[in-house]
Amino acid sequence: MIKNFLTITVLLFITATPIFAHDCENIKTPQKPTLKEQKQWESMLDERLKLTDEQRQKLRENKQKHKKEMGKIVDKMQIQHDKIRDIYYSGIPKFQADIKTAPMKAELVILKQNADKLRQENRKNFKTILTEEQNAEFEKIKEEMQTKKR
Repeated sequence: MIKNFLTITVLLFITATPIFAHDCENIKTPQKPTLKEQKQWESMLDERLKLTDEQRQKLRENKQKHKKEMGKIVDKMQIQHDKIRDIYYSGIPKFQADIKTAPMKAELVILKQNADKLRQENRKNFKTILTEEQNAEFEKIKEEMQTKKR
């Protein structure tokens, strides 16, 4: 009797475990757009904003410059994050790890702020390249994208 009960319990546990393991599948985590999606976005902007060749060239140059600068910051952030992770995994108590990593976390926050500033500058540069009509159309595109996300 006990043997049957244990067998049934183990079978139920084994069959139910995969169901619980995939509960967080529905949560959408933000991901970097694929190259195809980036191309579609750029072509849609080009089509709707009716960019000139000169504007396209300036935007391309600004994008390359922005990517290089942002890449440097992201690399520094990753290095800092890895150092912090290594300290927590070193086996020392959590409160000591917190004390040791506090300056590193502060530097990580500063790097994040620098990345945000760089992103804002890039957006301002983008808007300065556009004409008034193009800016108005771009605002419409932004509103449409926000309504899609909701």
